[in-house]
Amino acid sequence: MASQKERRKIAEQMAEDRTRRDKERKDFQERQELEGLKRAFKRLDKKNDGKLDVDELQQELNFLEHKVNKDELNEIIWEIDDDDDSCVDWNEFRSSFHRSRDDKTGYEPRKLFFLTEFIMADKDQSGSIDVEEFINIWYTRYGKEEADAKMAEYFGEDITGGNIEITFTRFMDIQRQASRTTRRSPNAMLPQVKPITFLDGALL
Repeated sequence: MASQKERRKIAEQMAEDRTRRDKERKDFQERQELEGLKRAFKRLDKKNDGKLDVDELQQELNFLEHKVNKDELNEIIWEIDDDDDSCVDWNEFRSSFHRSRDDKTGYEPRKLFFLTEFIMADKDQSGSIDVEEFINIWYTRYGKEEADAKMAEYFGEDITGGNIEITFTRFMDIQRQASRTTRRSPNAMLPQVKPITFLDGALL
């Protein structure tokens, strides 16, 4: 029978192992997210000049068959254009995404964030998200319980079988519905799931 000292040592070792595994998992997820962000930026950077402008956003939204007017496109850029050059460079793009992802106030701009989330999930560049693409992003970032809840919201309770896909317009419709539900709840100061809130107008 192990002594108290031996049991304490075993417990400490187990705690260290858990901490190490948690760090490895977090590092892996962060690497995956960074790869997804780079892929999204490259897809949006149609001119391949390291910056995103209104015309490039318009081109991507046209591909996604999602209507938005020029004023709203200008606002998307303006919200995160820190150096006021009418473009979004990689540093602004990445910093804005992380701020929106980690925001607990609901005040961070999310227009480009939602578009980026969709593009990150749309790995095959088909212009829509299927169940497999959905799982890859949401399971990694939000965990099984929250991801399962959102999968049921996006695709219905029965997601087995068939080719279930969701367009960007539908994606934003769900964001708007979730935002309204959150605002109606007297106990909900913030969205229930990180990427849910905000947006009025054509980007919804």
